Amino acid sequence: MKYTWAYSFIVIPFLGQGVSFKDVTKRAYDASEQMIESNGRMNAIGFEKASALAGDPLSIETSARKIKADDTIDSGKEYGVMLDYAVKMPSFRSAKANEFEIQKKATAYEIAMNKGLIQVALKRGWLMYQLEHERSAILSEKRDFSYKAYQVGDKKFKAGRLSQMEFLRLESEYQGTLQELAAILMEAEHAQHYLKETVMSDEEVMIDDLTFEFIQSDSIESRIKNAPLLKSLDVRIDSLNAQIATLRHSTVEAVSVGIGMTQEPTQNSIDFRLTIPLAISSKNENKIVALMSERSALVNLREVSRQKMELSVRGLFEHLKEREENIKILAGNEKKYETLFMMAHKGYEGGVIGQFEYLASKNAYYDARLRTLQVKQNYIEEMAAIEEKIGGIW
Repeated sequence: MKYTWAYSFIVIPFLGQGVSFKDVTKRAYDASEQMIESNGRMNAIGFEKASALAGDPLSIETSARKIKADDTIDSGKEYGVMLDYAVKMPSFRSAKANEFEIQKKATAYEIAMNKGLIQVALKRGWLMYQLEHERSAILSEKRDFSYKAYQVGDKKFKAGRLSQMEFLRLESEYQGTLQELAAILMEAEHAQHYLKETVMSDEEVMIDDLTFEFIQSDSIESRIKNAPLLKSLDVRIDSLNAQIATLRHSTVEAVSVGIGMTQEPTQNSIDFRLTIPLAISSKNENKIVALMSERSALVNLREVSRQKMELSVRGLFEHLKEREENIKILAGNEKKYETLFMMAHKGYEGGVIGQFEYLASKNAYYDARLRTLQVKQNYIEEMAAIEEKIGGIW
């Protein structure tokens, strides 16, 4: 649902060439420190998995000893060599591989969360930039009007038809509009600097397919359900389950098989060796209990986070509805102030209304337009707060 103000077309011309919001966000992804780090971690997980599941290197064990027997014929030196190879058990390999897959899934949700927050920040930044331009357009009109009134007052003052107090009032009002406009132009510049920094661009960032819209609350439940924060907690729980499964399959993690040869003074032999390590102790059990305790905490945390998110988002949406209604009412009031201003203008030209009454009606009209923009700014900021909580733009 879009809502357009009559003065929205009176905007300072944008410089630069507009691009789509999708293209701007893609540029922002590439320039994000968090995205660079997360993408690097995603690539690293694949190599870590390959390293963890790779077979252990072959090992060679050698031995030598001097044998002194009662019979000199049996005396001499004994030499031995044994080649060992460790084979990981299939159940352990599968459990370990699952751990790394869940790590990749967790990193994918982290990337999705970062992307969502980047979109939220860019949307807010662009809407605020547009808002400051709308303000600057209104204040530019007000400045020009005040300047004309000041020029007329200057002539009247010099001709002795206007008191000094009245002239100073016109002069101070004109100076005030100059300061207001300068402050708003600086805010617009700050908003543009943020956009430039986010996408790492020296040129002005102009988005041609993103405008202010009211958002509706009909999809709150599905958006909360799919919020990256809750999804990441789900994956953390899955990761703990995977670690528990790995520990349960690590009673026999790998079996070592060896083949070798022993040479003695009186005989030679071919040797075979099988080594099966057993984790028969409370070490693994204690680790499993620790992970299960952490998992229980995460399950509780996820439910608490979901409930808090739902309460917060629904509460903020109530405020948004109030702001939406307020914006519509204020926009309607603008028309009334505009009508009064036009009537005052005709009365002033006809000599029925005095100059300061005319200026008061003018200021009331411009102030009404600025009040609408202030409520619109509050709406944008509250909308961004909701989008940050759900991890993406509406």
